[in-house]
Amino acid sequence: MKPAQALHKIRQALRLDNETMLEIYALEGYPMEEKRLKAILKKPSTKSHENATYEELGLFLDGLIRLRRGEIKNPPPEDAEIELDNNLILKKLRIALQLRDMDMEMIFELGERPMSRAKLRDLFRAPDHPKYLPCSDAVLNDFLLGLEEFWADMPPIGHYTKL
Repeated sequence: MKPAQALHKIRQALRLDNETMLEIYALEGYPMEEKRLKAILKKPSTKSHENATYEELGLFLDGLIRLRRGEIKNPPPEDAEIELDNNLILKKLRIALQLRDMDMEMIFELGERPMSRAKLRDLFRAPDHPKYLPCSDAVLNDFLLGLEEFWADMPPIGHYTKL
């Protein structure tokens, strides 16, 4: 999934406003400008839409973890190259939102993609594991659709509040 599309869907699912998103970037020391954020979040068919980078998506997800869970213990070395793929996006959202297996199953069910616990575990395995299951764009999209419905009754995330 393209980074801008993922950011837009996460924002929609968690009902984040621009101010909160900028605060999340600030937690990671990333100087996201409001103008750039607005351009990223516009529909791709819009003339002033800009593509987000995988780095910007990764920093946002790390900031969301920091906002919701506090300091990240044992962060990877600064110079470590980590490839952000759909599996890692799913994992970071699971960590940030403190989702348990039962929550994940319910979210996938709400997104009209039932997922067994065994299949869920396979999504979170190391890529070199024989049972590793790559998370396709369609699977991540269905998860984010289910997350929007799942999160509808939760208080909005924002302004440095932890739940």
